[in-house]
Amino acid sequence: MRKKKKSSRGKTILLFIALLCYIYFRGIGDHGLIDTLEGINASVSLHMFAAGNYFTPKIGEAFTAGSSLGTWWLEALALKFFGWGEFAVRFWSALSGLGMILASALAAHSSPGDSSRKSWFAASICASMTVCFVVSQLASEHAIFAFLTALTMVGAVRARNNKRWIVISHIASTLAFISHGAGGLFLSWFALIIYCVMANDWDLLRDFFTWPSGIIITIVFCGFYFILLALINPSIIHFMRCQGHNYTFGGMTGIIVFSFMSFFPFHGFILRAIYEVFPRKIPADKSPEFLMFIWALTFGSAAIASGDILALASCVPALSAIVGRKLDLWLAQKKLFAVCYAVVINTIILVPVFYIILPFMMNKIPLIRASMMSLIPYALTAGLFIFACWHYTKTKEIKKWVRNVPAAALLCLFPLAGVFNLTADLYSIRDVGLRMREVVQGNNRVIQYGVNFPSVYFYTFRNSNIIDARLTPGVAERNFAADNTLINSLWPGKERVFVIMRENMQTENVIPKNIYTLLEANGILLFTNQ
Repeated sequence: MRKKKKSSRGKTILLFIALLCYIYFRGIGDHGLIDTLEGINASVSLHMFAAGNYFTPKIGEAFTAGSSLGTWWLEALALKFFGWGEFAVRFWSALSGLGMILASALAAHSSPGDSSRKSWFAASICASMTVCFVVSQLASEHAIFAFLTALTMVGAVRARNNKRWIVISHIASTLAFISHGAGGLFLSWFALIIYCVMANDWDLLRDFFTWPSGIIITIVFCGFYFILLALINPSIIHFMRCQGHNYTFGGMTGIIVFSFMSFFPFHGFILRAIYEVFPRKIPADKSPEFLMFIWALTFGSAAIASGDILALASCVPALSAIVGRKLDLWLAQKKLFAVCYAVVINTIILVPVFYIILPFMMNKIPLIRASMMSLIPYALTAGLFIFACWHYTKTKEIKKWVRNVPAAALLCLFPLAGVFNLTADLYSIRDVGLRMREVVQGNNRVIQYGVNFPSVYFYTFRNSNIIDARLTPGVAERNFAADNTLINSLWPGKERVFVIMRENMQTENVIPKNIYTLLEANGILLFTNQ
């Protein structure tokens, strides 16, 4: 009987993993790169792979820089194995998305005697949160950063019962330093120090920073990487320092809206779980939940302070583990009032926002309106999740709650993938890039006027000169003012020139009459003089 039960559980886990792999990898090669975020990363990685120069990041002939090189190395490696395409440069992000889900499950199951139901809750919650899925679909460092820092903190959480996890924690923080920069290393340490001070848990702090093999790994590999950068490309070191972001009123409003949507659809559960975890006294309890709370608070504050809102993904594994542990406790102890409070708060927040405010925003923001066909099934699936939460709580059917509510949350990922694909296509110039790939020759000049399109290099796959009017650090080499004289001076004496412009620019005032429109796609115009 026991073997049969274990076999059934194993099949369920394999089915769950297969479903997540399908959802997270299914569409990563279906839509074009989103400029400028994905365009820079993909083009730098492609240049590294093609030129074999892994310490001097460039896009064609234009130098670029960032806080670290590790993410570009990984994408260059994927290009080697999977070939030229969007799937390759998004592969590690999708894999890291699955890693975030695994990290949340490991954090929730922090003790040998813990229920496996905690891990199921945490994993399904993490997988279905919007920001976790979004960063896993982007060719950027955010998902990799979130996974590695989560694994660092998981090592600290589980080190109470097994000191060997400290080694895993140091390995993960070292890789985070290489892939993201100083924030990947020191934010994890800072969160751990804050927890140990507030909880008076000096044993954990001493073990973490004195465990011989862990400290040796961190010092040796981080030091070796830092020395290589200092000798070969010291400009990377300059970009490692943390910088704050100055918000305007509009920027602050945007960050509030994005932060709200990032943790959809579990706002009520998060608020209720944090209410129980929040310390009522100092020193606080030495609980895994409090360490996870400090973990989420530290990384969330850093993301907002730096203006990198996608970095909120690093909070998701911690919040998912907290909610998973609390849900398991409430249902095991039949504390249905706690579940009811969470469901009521969730309903009060989601229903007006998702079904009243979002339709209003569709009329104001073309970007959202463009994905209308997928937003309708997404709204229906979200409604199913809200109904399942309410129904199984009202009827006190705990077993069905455990089985069906997380499943309803996971169903939201299918239409969410469609929303993301339609939205991403609106910001992609793949059609323009592939058209240029057909016609651009080795000596032709590519001019990006008015806005950066770094994915041009990725799609043309040539060492074309990249010139732009508005500077994005490291991509543009020159800065042209928006006047007829300078724009017209780009054309004479050139055998063939290509200009990429936004459709909403007043092209009749800046483009000579003998210039032809080669292609129009996604609000982008491609001009040529032949």
